Amino acid sequence: MIPVAPSSQAWLDAACADLPTLLIDHAHCEKKAASTAVRYLFKYPEWTRLISAMSKLAREELVHFDQVRRELEARGVPFRALQSANYAAELFACARPQAPARVIDEMLLCALIEARSHERFVRLAETVPDARLAAFYADLAEAEARHGGLYVELAEEAAGGDAAAVATVAARLVELAAREAEIVARPGQPLRMHAGG
Repeated sequence: MIPVAPSSQAWLDAACADLPTLLIDHAHCEKKAASTAVRYLFKYPEWTRLISAMSKLAREELVHFDQVRRELEARGVPFRALQSANYAAELFACARPQAPARVIDEMLLCALIEARSHERFVRLAETVPDARLAAFYADLAEAEARHGGLYVELAEEAAGGDAAAVATVAARLVELAAREAEIVARPGQPLRMHAGG
């Protein structure tokens, strides 16, 4: 289990009160997740396991993007641009600059983004009054947990893959998770899947 701080009740209340905005942002998140996976295909072409994993991940994220878009269409909500809360940019600013530490941190930061999505999807599945949407978020939560675990495994591989590497990665994940909790809870943020408490 990837350690992320629980979302606030205030965020959950705001999300349930404005599902159209949340769904639009969710669609953008799925699109960005696919883009990140494709970017890693180009950035690390010699990393066999990553190439295989990111190819599958990009396709799955685009399927999720289409699923969220269909949910928007069913609700009569047009897909549109939203102002970014700069969650990912703030998070990736925490990455150490030099390889292999940079690669390890990139994978762990992606793991934390997936873990945050998982945590929020679980909460939404338990709370949203729309049964179909609750089931949708419960289904997606499983995928996010799997994606987060994959990124942790890639971080461990980048660190060397032995027991010492696994321990080092676990310690770094705890450090980065503490920073993620601060970033997601920044005050004054708009309602977003990865911002607002």
